[in-house]
Amino acid sequence: EDHLAPLAGRRLRAIWTPGHTPGHVCLHLEEEHPAQKPGNGRLFSGDHLLPGITPHIGLYEDPAAEKKSATVIDPLGDYLDSLERIGRLAPAEVLPAHQHAFTDAPGRVQELLDHHEDRLTDLRTLLADPFTPWQLAERMEWNRPWADIPYGSRNIAVSEAEAHLRRLVKLGHAEAVQGSDPVTYIAL
Repeated sequence: EDHLAPLAGRRLRAIWTPGHTPGHVCLHLEEEHPAQKPGNGRLFSGDHLLPGITPHIGLYEDPAAEKKSATVIDPLGDYLDSLERIGRLAPAEVLPAHQHAFTDAPGRVQELLDHHEDRLTDLRTLLADPFTPWQLAERMEWNRPWADIPYGSRNIAVSEAEAHLRRLVKLGHAEAVQGSDPVTYIAL
């Protein structure tokens, strides 16, 4: 999973952090921070860990991979596992792909874990009635009303709803309604 890059005089470790995308990688510079900040080096987090927004976690199907394996793809579960690993790393500073550098990675990781737990709880409540992923996305809480989300971005929102649904199904908290067409889901 992790790979130490051969750099003279430096320790740069590539850390596989799936979730935002299946192949996402963070880079951890394993050396003392130049400003003597407490922690474990610096983390180039890409889109994995951002200071003020949550990265998009969508369901990206790979039929070829699913045919080869009985394992169900769970991008949200992968993301949550990756977040916890990065939180334990406790870098002194995080350098993300968006917004600004920040400290307290473990604190930000906990905020994101709590956010997704709250979102899963809200979805279980919504799924008292059967909904398609699209119908569920329409009812989810976003940073603006559904009607104000551009049509092209709605597909991204539905993909995120599907990733959360996949997580609920994998945890045994929801299931597809047998015989529904299009497929609807309901909480267990």
